[in-house]
Amino acid sequence: MTPGPPRLFAVIETPAFSVLVSGYERKGHSKLRADIAWLTDKLRVSPEVMGDRPPGLQELALPIYKARCKDSCHRVGQRAGWRIFYAVNKDALKVLLLFLYHKGECENPGTEFLIQKLEKAFGLGTQP
Repeated sequence: MTPGPPRLFAVIETPAFSVLVSGYERKGHSKLRADIAWLTDKLRVSPEVMGDRPPGLQELALPIYKARCKDSCHRVGQRAGWRIFYAVNKDALKVLLLFLYHKGECENPGTEFLIQKLEKAFGLGTQP
C-alpha cells in the first residue's frame, strides 16, 4: 500500500497576530507578509520541526513553539530578525500564529511577558 499525500496543517493567524503584523507594516516593514509566508509554508508541512519549545511554556494546553524568521526589509537574517510564537493542535491539524516581535526590540523576553502575550492572543480569539 502506497502512502497518500502528506497531511498538511492549516496555518491560522489569530486576531492578535494580525494586529501586530499590521502595526509593523505601518512602521515600515513592508516585506513582513512575504517573510511570514516563507515560514507559513514550512509550518504547513512540519510545525514541530520548525520551532523550539520555549522554557516556561511547557505546561499549557497546546504546545507552544518559537520560530525565527528573517527580516527582508532590513536585510537581517533569521538570527537577528523576527521571533514568531505559535501553537500546534495536532488532532485538528492546525497551527495558530499567536504573536511576533523583532529581536532588535527585545533580546530575550521573560516567561511572564510571554504568558501575557499568549493570554492576549487567546483572549482575542483564534478565528479571524
